[in-house]
Amino acid sequence: MNKTKQIVLGRKVQLSATFFALIMLFGACQKEESEIGSDLQGEGLAVSTTDTFALVTYPELIDSMESDETSINLLGAYNDPIFGGVNCGFVTQIVPEATTQSFPSLVDLTMDSVVLSLRFAAINYYANLDDITVEVYEIDDVLQRDDQVYYTFDTPTTIGPNLVLAGAETLTPDFVKSVVVGTDTLSPQLRIHLDPSVGLDLVADSQAGLMGENFATTTFKGLYVKVTVDDGAPNFGLGAGEGTVLYFALEDLLSKMTIYYHDGSDVYGNFDFFINSTCARYNLINYDRSATEIQTALDDPTLGQDAFYTQGGAIRAVVKLPSITDFYTNAEGDYDPKIINKAVLILPVQDFQTDPFDPSTSLFIARIVDDKLSTFTNDYGFGSSLSGNTVTYNEDSKEFRFTMTREIQAILNGDFANVGYRIYAPAFFASTVERIIFNGPNSDLKDRPRLEITYTDY
Repeated sequence: MNKTKQIVLGRKVQLSATFFALIMLFGACQKEESEIGSDLQGEGLAVSTTDTFALVTYPELIDSMESDETSINLLGAYNDPIFGGVNCGFVTQIVPEATTQSFPSLVDLTMDSVVLSLRFAAINYYANLDDITVEVYEIDDVLQRDDQVYYTFDTPTTIGPNLVLAGAETLTPDFVKSVVVGTDTLSPQLRIHLDPSVGLDLVADSQAGLMGENFATTTFKGLYVKVTVDDGAPNFGLGAGEGTVLYFALEDLLSKMTIYYHDGSDVYGNFDFFINSTCARYNLINYDRSATEIQTALDDPTLGQDAFYTQGGAIRAVVKLPSITDFYTNAEGDYDPKIINKAVLILPVQDFQTDPFDPSTSLFIARIVDDKLSTFTNDYGFGSSLSGNTVTYNEDSKEFRFTMTREIQAILNGDFANVGYRIYAPAFFASTVERIIFNGPNSDLKDRPRLEITYTDY
């Protein structure tokens, strides 16, 4: 097995997060369908199509998803009637723009404001576009970017009270309007005003010589940013269908914490604390699936024949094709090979106009290796295009179509065992909370999943 093409349920082996960040940021296109064997067809050969293969489908829970250094960081909460409650925040280090700075003396300094600005990602939000109420805390954990793995369930140790300026906790996200800061017009962003005491403490640290290279491990270890929810209530206190999750690009230059101040002579200044490629950070995501359809299906995989699911970095859809090896056998049980011109796995989804929880715009499929590993199928490889591994959601037909021509041919040739497939969102580092409901083979709805093979008898 080529290790560079194996996918761990938590992370892709030997690939950086940048690979998948580019997939999500630049979108995906449907790979051109291959027609293997079409050049072998002779005059008079009959071309047929069949889609009567049995499918086994179910959702699969991933209970330990790594979430550090993702391309996207999440903030918000929502309550999905099918999937339950989702509550997202993030933890990050910050680093000063310079290790030395000539701040005015504290007795001569007025701290005008402290602003944590967060640049919206290419995907702005998921679920509804609602106001959010934000909390920010200083953490007491020493984060390590290179030598430590962080998971969605890693709750930080915090110091002191909420740092958000009293009265400024509730914000209205605006993904269109530019932000004017002084004489600069900046791209849309969320701006969280923190208490001026945060800036005063940092100035004091600088004047005490604590703004050096160990700033993020000793002086100010980082921030935990979350939304205000009722952690003890079902679905975090949100009603069915309520809530929003915002998507941010924290390594963007506009994502930073800035202190604004002036001295007794009305000389104004500012100083930035960046979130850059040296900073450790991770997404913290809590789920409440109690008494939900998705939890019932996770507990009883046979229910996946009615509907099966995928959800960001938490749940994978599994599809197995137990009867495909019988394709080379006729009704009498004799060997009866065929030329496969095209094979397509078609997965219809439930996507209703009034539902705020839209399906992912793209997915990719991977062959199961074992409980932890998957590998790309023969029809999808790295190639020269990052988006070549994904297929795009068809909003008109409400389905995903995965080319499986080479893959099915290889199974029938005995190149590898018929073990089944996992369906992934391209950003599977716990950097999305998008979800999909697929119709199962026994669904009451008209469109059901199917493997459609066009072939030629010879």
